[in-house]
Amino acid sequence: MTGIVILPAGRDDAFEDYRQFIRSGHPIDDIEYYLDKDDIELFRTTSDDDLVHVWGTSVDRTWQNVERNDIALVYHDGGFVARGQVLQLRHDPDLAEYLWKESVDHGRWDDQSPWEYMTFLTDIEEVDVDIEEFNELVGYDETYRPQGFTRVADKRLDQLTEEESVETAIADLTDAGERVHPVDDEDDEPTPALTDQLQAASTNGDAHEEFEKLVAKAFSRLGCTADWIEGGGDTDVEIRSPKHVVVEVKARSNGRVNSLEVTNVDKHRRQRGADHAIVVAPGFAPKVIDNAETTDLTTIAVDDLVELLDRRDQYAVPPEETIALLTRAGAFQDDRLDLLDESIQDRIDAGETLLSIIRALERADGPVKTAEDVRWIVVGMEDSDDIPATGEIRSALQLLTHSSVGVVEQDEKGYRVTTDYENGVQLIRSLGNIVQPSRDE
Repeated sequence: MTGIVILPAGRDDAFEDYRQFIRSGHPIDDIEYYLDKDDIELFRTTSDDDLVHVWGTSVDRTWQNVERNDIALVYHDGGFVARGQVLQLRHDPDLAEYLWKESVDHGRWDDQSPWEYMTFLTDIEEVDVDIEEFNELVGYDETYRPQGFTRVADKRLDQLTEEESVETAIADLTDAGERVHPVDDEDDEPTPALTDQLQAASTNGDAHEEFEKLVAKAFSRLGCTADWIEGGGDTDVEIRSPKHVVVEVKARSNGRVNSLEVTNVDKHRRQRGADHAIVVAPGFAPKVIDNAETTDLTTIAVDDLVELLDRRDQYAVPPEETIALLTRAGAFQDDRLDLLDESIQDRIDAGETLLSIIRALERADGPVKTAEDVRWIVVGMEDSDDIPATGEIRSALQLLTHSSVGVVEQDEKGYRVTTDYENGVQLIRSLGNIVQPSRDE
């Protein structure tokens, strides 16, 4: 859950630090000596003007509870004057001393209590919010005034998020920042209706926001935890699990994206601290597809997203499997769908093997001693040359006898089934929901 961090700039000298180091920012070039290669790349990629925006504190216990993407609010003189988003947390006594002892004139640096716990911010915006409005929002007493570096307790945010996300609540309060809408897909229309809407919105230049919401819904339907992010300055969809991914959504009336601003996509990924970025559009020009693998992101056309939705709907493909294919850099094309189809077929075959064993044990006259004996019963039942090997039968029996499944039990006399075939079908389907009934059922 996104948190709220309060940065106090009450005194005049603290407010001057805010103006110098957060509002105006500090040149990245000036602190390169203290940064490693990854830090420099992060700061330069997420900055439009080669500046970092940073605040320091000596309150390490509170600082350690801050997380990337938390919302930071700067307090001064009875209200909040700015907001930002946490980009990076860094414990760096040397850099802190350089910034706030050697680079300022106010002399507030204390060697016994240095501001070495640093919070780097992005997306700084000036706001004007009275403290009483904030207190009412989070449930603080109306007389509350920030006295130091503070992170609002999660229990207060839990109450806040019963109605909306933290990001949306703060955006409504400050009239700044993005609004984040978690996607709840439980009671939505069937998949065919969603796919029709996706395809229609993808080529409607006046329905970009609707297209974003539909893409968020599509990823939710694929089994992901997804948010739609309302606002033009950020990514469009954020997938939080099974992997942290940002999704950029591009509607095009001509049916395809002819060029891609990779730098902006990567900026949004880094700002969110995501592992990967995906771009969804009605289609992509050949040169964009050719360049996709070199850009460390994935492009996917709406028609291919629809194919994934169809397979999820029919075979309950786990989201982990889908996201694994979607987070390989390059264009998502037919070859990746083929890989998914092969995996689905393997699971179907495995499910059929399990059902064959249940049917064989149900027909047997008493316990069956070995896996080889079970196989011979299957051979006698199946009108097919594709009979599972003894090793496959043995592995399937291990699953069916596991305490979490319990369809088959084993003792010194051998294997016996503990349920009838129809219940076995339901159980196997619950394991993967991909077992296809045989033609004679």
